[in-house]
Amino acid sequence: MYQSTDPCPHCGAQNLRGTWVCAHCGNTLLIYCPNCRAGNATGSQYCQSCGSPLSPTTQASTHPATGQPYPQYTQPGYQAPSQQPYTQAGYGVQGSQQPYQGYQQYPEYGGYPPRPFAGGAPGVGMLDGFVGRLKQIVVNTNPILLSSLVVLVVGLGIFLLLAFQFHWIKTAQPTTTVTATDKTPPVILTTNVEPGATANSAIISWVTDKDSSSQVEYGLAPNANAYTPIQDDPTDTGGVKTHEVTLTNLIAHSTYAYKVISIDKDGNKAEHTSEFNTIQ
Repeated sequence: MYQSTDPCPHCGAQNLRGTWVCAHCGNTLLIYCPNCRAGNATGSQYCQSCGSPLSPTTQASTHPATGQPYPQYTQPGYQAPSQQPYTQAGYGVQGSQQPYQGYQQYPEYGGYPPRPFAGGAPGVGMLDGFVGRLKQIVVNTNPILLSSLVVLVVGLGIFLLLAFQFHWIKTAQPTTTVTATDKTPPVILTTNVEPGATANSAIISWVTDKDSSSQVEYGLAPNANAYTPIQDDPTDTGGVKTHEVTLTNLIAHSTYAYKVISIDKDGNKAEHTSEFNTIQ
């Protein structure tokens, strides 16, 4: 591939355009701006960084540290007085093939290195990098595709909002088991009264169609105002179908009224009222 060359103003040797130092005599090939000290190609009339005129007179401005004029590398016939390095920004080592590396690496800044990051709150640099990357993705993405994605995301968000608002999407509800309550009371099928083991006692028995409790309400007829304790509670023992309750301390040759009571596990009650006579 063809590359442009420029002649060295000192020895006339051809060097690739943009070369800092002549490969034949070591003369510096760049013109440095007296205003911003940016490097410019040989033969430039104005600085490519700040626009200041580049003339032989302006190149003769003095060094701020030594008070000596800068070398006029652009004038034909110039001989380098020494091999001492020039520490002013933009200058390399006279007669050397190695220019000042710090400025050679940043030609996009006019020969000067970029300013370092000024700092800031932690994470600012990372945030700036993310924003820059996002901008780059947006710029490089097809506008039609990007617009379609934005419309799709916004539309999906609106749909989900309306779906939950109007219950188009139903969330799972916890299941509850409802146990049916039996409201049918037990049925007393038969009742019977027999003399007890002692003279003043009696045994009352009855049968129900479902498991239930056993209790008797009794007293001298026509009043029945005494109760036996509840036996065979269905909420505790499950209840029974065959019931038997013993009455004691009865009065001989007397008529007693009694009521048998049975209650199932659902609280349904069955009752049967009758009378019996005690004997001596």
